[in-house]
Amino acid sequence: MKLSQQWVITRQLGRSLARVAADAARPQAALPLSEAQVADPLFLQGLLSQYGLGKYSGIEGIDAVRLLDIRSVSSNCNNRVLELDYADKSAPWPRTMFLKMPVRSFATRVFMGAIMSWELECEFYRKVAPRLPVRTPTAYAMANRGSRMLMLMENLYEDPSVVLHTNPEMIAGSSLDTARKCLQTLARIHAEFHDISKAERDTLLPPAMQPFTSPVMRALTPMMGRAALNNCRKRADLALSAEHIEWYEKALAHWDQLVDWWSQGPLTLVHGDSHIGNHFGHGDDAGMLDWQAAQWGKGIRDVQYFLTDSLPADVLAENEEALVRYYLEMLAENGVQLEFAETWYQYRSFSFQTWMTIVVSMGFAVMTEDMNEVMPEIHRRCIASIQRLELGTLLAEILD
Repeated sequence: MKLSQQWVITRQLGRSLARVAADAARPQAALPLSEAQVADPLFLQGLLSQYGLGKYSGIEGIDAVRLLDIRSVSSNCNNRVLELDYADKSAPWPRTMFLKMPVRSFATRVFMGAIMSWELECEFYRKVAPRLPVRTPTAYAMANRGSRMLMLMENLYEDPSVVLHTNPEMIAGSSLDTARKCLQTLARIHAEFHDISKAERDTLLPPAMQPFTSPVMRALTPMMGRAALNNCRKRADLALSAEHIEWYEKALAHWDQLVDWWSQGPLTLVHGDSHIGNHFGHGDDAGMLDWQAAQWGKGIRDVQYFLTDSLPADVLAENEEALVRYYLEMLAENGVQLEFAETWYQYRSFSFQTWMTIVVSMGFAVMTEDMNEVMPEIHRRCIASIQRLELGTLLAEILD
């Protein structure tokens, strides 16, 4: 690692650690880590007044707040559902809200602060979500201060037309009909933001927050990737061959070059974590949630990630090219024409990003029992993908 990269990483981690320490030293000035504190009517009223988005800053008359026993799996957030009573029983305000707040884990909060994922999601809901051509949970309030954040959003569990997909469902895999519906959604998002100007991109999602191209993440990602691989190599349930490890290490050794190649225009809005668990059905459409990895990049990156993570390897192998062509057809219906040959080449290259993401997740995450079953299955799909798409040959073409 270059000294300049070491300095970037050390500085960013130091800043994040200092923010976490400052919040711990001044608890009265910091956003809370306790969901019980958020569920206090006076606190919640003040939070919405100060950080509410649009009309929701005008919510008033909160009489009582209850924490419901509805939780969702997250590796870095404490997710709860709040039920609200208003003094005016006919008030037109949400009766329930979905709360996202930091976990108590000290290390997780330092890490999330360093990579700025919570700030990125708050920024996304403030500036980008109103422009989305597909449904995402309505944001009521976005607060990020110091090392902590609080997000109050629409509770999708309350909408009977919404079908949520859980991470354990990924073991069985998505149906082809559901996959096509999700590809339609991705195409609509990608077409809406296709090739907008750099000035507009930087205004909507600042460069410093970009998950792969920011100076911090350019330096931090290869370091995380190598450390995670070392941890994963110790696992007997992962089929990592010497050839796979060679491909992985080669890609990280040329990381800057690979990121530059992926970042050639035209670019669009990319969800960044587009597996089936972050889609939800409503009627004939699909929406998306959990925007912690939103970024500017190639739309086909979302497609690669979604298909590899969400479909069983044998099903994807039989339908892969047809599904990519279907995505391009949906793009064309939304006014964007891309050539199949170039898109397919990019699709193959992004198989490394999909694979590396799961390696990092498995190498570092403290997983629930459900996720301990899901993650190895996704890794098997990634291995099948990089072999089927000849990642080693492609890396040689791009990097050599």
